[in-house]
Amino acid sequence: MSNGLKILGYIALIVLAGVFVMSGLNKVSGSEMMIQTFKGFSYPTWTMYLIGAVELLSAAGLLIPRTRILASGVLTFIMIGAVGSHLIYGQYAAIPFPGVLLVANIVVLIMGMRKLEAEELDMEAVQV
Repeated sequence: MSNGLKILGYIALIVLAGVFVMSGLNKVSGSEMMIQTFKGFSYPTWTMYLIGAVELLSAAGLLIPRTRILASGVLTFIMIGAVGSHLIYGQYAAIPFPGVLLVANIVVLIMGMRKLEAEELDMEAVQV
């Protein structure tokens, strides 16, 4: 991969992590909008704080190569839940934002797994 693509990839990761930091902070700070969203879904308020904390931890994990796959996997499941909740409750206008984040996390997850697979193949070649 060229250096230009690597730099773009890192910038995209920083932006993605930043979005999850902002989203997580909105939840853990108990913003009124988030409280109303979770109440609208009939979810207990504590789940908002839990998801916010997980988003914050996972945002940091996206920036650490050793934890990137785990973090993107966790965030993928959270975004599946977000998209599903908006679908179930008919909040169709709210779907694009978590939908884009879901796709972005899937891309990070796939790229991380491909890199891991390539590293394993390199290790096997060295051992032979």
